[in-house]
Amino acid sequence: MGRPKAAEVQKRRTTKKGKDPNKPKRSTSAYFYFLAHCREEANKAGRSISKIAEFTKECSEKWKVMTETTKRPFEEKAATDKARYTREMASYSGKSKKDEGKPKRPQSAYFLFLADFRTKMKGKNIDHKEILKLAGEEWRKLTAEKKQPYENASQKEQKKYEAALSDWRKGGGGAKQNANGTDDDEDEMEEDEEDEEEEEDDDDDDDE
Repeated sequence: MGRPKAAEVQKRRTTKKGKDPNKPKRSTSAYFYFLAHCREEANKAGRSISKIAEFTKECSEKWKVMTETTKRPFEEKAATDKARYTREMASYSGKSKKDEGKPKRPQSAYFLFLADFRTKMKGKNIDHKEILKLAGEEWRKLTAEKKQPYENASQKEQKKYEAALSDWRKGGGGAKQNANGTDDDEDEMEEDEEDEEEEEDDDDDDDE
């Protein structure tokens, strides 16, 4: 099982249920506020930033050598936005009561690999979109033998999930199909990937 193709993800976005428009937008980090500032300055100066990877790397190097004083405005913006996100999430209820207590769908082999990859890249000041790109390239290079541990872990978690889901349904939780005829499991898969897609969408919007 590999990573979902971009076309498949896009098809799912357009043919199945959309994201909850009421869900609070994820908070922005201090570094991403700085990156947006760099883009604004480059645009004002008439500088082309068509080579996003190179431009992002340049900004990352600047961020690494900045003092706490020069970082402070961006840290303050991030703190304010985090407080906003925490406040909005406290009053947000994204799931219906029929989903209360429902077991969380296990991650795919690729997403288990991605979690390991992120741990390895932690502290390297690489932006989210670049990490996803590098992870995708690394995953494609892996042999079937090296992918197998992730496949095995995913299958093991899938069996646990199916057993827990069966118990949950026997206890009166949810329904096998929802109002629009799609299986609850399919909707859960979309929700699991939603945060990843949401962050990728945010990055794509910034690149335009």
